[in-house]
Amino acid sequence: MKTDTPLKVLFQTRPQDLLPIIGETGARVLSAGVIELPSIARRVDMVLSLGRGRRRYLHHMEFQDYHRGPVAFRCFEYATRLVARFRLPVVTTVVYVRLPAPKRLSWVERVGGRVVNERHFEVVHLWELPAERVMALGPGGAALVPLLPEPNLRLIGEASRRICREAPAAQQPDLLGVLHCLSLGRYTAEELARLIPEEVAMQSSLFAKVAAKSRAEGLVKGRAEGRVEGRAEGRAEGVQRVCLTVARHHHPALAARLLPAIRACSDVRRLNMWVLRAPELSDAEFERLVTGGGGAARNIERRAPRPASRSTARRRTARK
Repeated sequence: MKTDTPLKVLFQTRPQDLLPIIGETGARVLSAGVIELPSIARRVDMVLSLGRGRRRYLHHMEFQDYHRGPVAFRCFEYATRLVARFRLPVVTTVVYVRLPAPKRLSWVERVGGRVVNERHFEVVHLWELPAERVMALGPGGAALVPLLPEPNLRLIGEASRRICREAPAAQQPDLLGVLHCLSLGRYTAEELARLIPEEVAMQSSLFAKVAAKSRAEGLVKGRAEGRVEGRAEGRAEGVQRVCLTVARHHHPALAARLLPAIRACSDVRRLNMWVLRAPELSDAEFERLVTGGGGAARNIERRAPRPASRSTARRRTARK
């Protein structure tokens, strides 16, 4: 998963905690959200509406794994269109997750050697933030711990506990979901399961988005190839997470009982079948399908009328 997705969720969930990271200490957050600009469709990663005294302005953020493409021009375009739409001053910060990344960023337009347009953008390198500073920012900062340069499972556990202890219950799924997503690739699923409450994290809107996207991609690929195959362990874990999310959505009363069976299944085709069947089955049927394995699937096939045999058809004709 690209890191911009969890960062968007994080800044939308706990923007006030994270203002010091983008140089906005002392401001108050009035709103935070993804902004879609009209005309040629452009979706801006994150825009905070901030206030200082009586002054109101926008702080626009772009999240980048690393520096690539015409970032400065894109930020210049976004900032200009935001000013035109909202008639408010706009500050822009580009947040980089890893190298390569510039220390300074600006867009300068010259005509005949004369500068006609110039805009400077703030730059933040997340990997340079000290651990103690990040943790001091509260639950929002705690979710950024996986991006620190040195892997540290102890710190991941501390961040998870702080989120559970200090964040409102409604925010905990998204914050733990961000913590989990940003940790993937550095730690195994087993290590993370011991530190981050999976039952809470899997309720995150982040996983709901991933599940919807995975289902759509799986259906497209399945139709194109005629089957869904996946031998890689990493892919099986990903489909397990999708299956758990779908089970919690369509069969919430069963989710806890089915968790061991879903996590024990490494057959991607079977997992995908469970995902596709979950919306159309009752709780009892879905439980039999998952706990009974492939054999149970035959007992709950869609109830379609069986075609009559030729002999039966002849007897019916004779009666008429």
